[in-house]
Amino acid sequence: MKDRNNPVESPLEDVLGEWIDYNGHMNVAYYTLAFDRAIDFFLEETLGIGPAYVRDANQGPYSLQANYHYLQELKKGDRFKSKVLIIGADKKKIHMVLEMINASNAEKVAICETLLINVDLTLRKSAEYPDWAQDKIQEYKKTCEGFALPREVGKTISLKNRL
Repeated sequence: MKDRNNPVESPLEDVLGEWIDYNGHMNVAYYTLAFDRAIDFFLEETLGIGPAYVRDANQGPYSLQANYHYLQELKKGDRFKSKVLIIGADKKKIHMVLEMINASNAEKVAICETLLINVDLTLRKSAEYPDWAQDKIQEYKKTCEGFALPREVGKTISLKNRL
């Protein structure tokens, strides 16, 4: 694993023109796509359980739940990256938080909190990660314990003042 003075960051990406909606900013569907790509990068490059593992082991991550917080706009041509933290894990699941960062001003633009489960793609049922993967997951999780979590983690959707 890499030096853990900072969380793993995904490669920089550009907001493409086709990602812009009628409000003139990046559509929510593309935030989801960008976070998904950051997760794939992290699983492949850091934990070794990304697309190559899926192909070789016939097991892969399924999303059980995700919660998104949109904090600022991204517009066409903006560059961004995502920081990845693991905040919980067991033998089958990984609880992750990703922070999307605007590269031009280092400000958070979105947060994704997600829960993934490993699935045996032949049986279509959950399966434990192999021991070596569980070790990597737990090792990275421990390195994340010193990082401040976004205040949005664990929040539910609700109205403050109901009618």
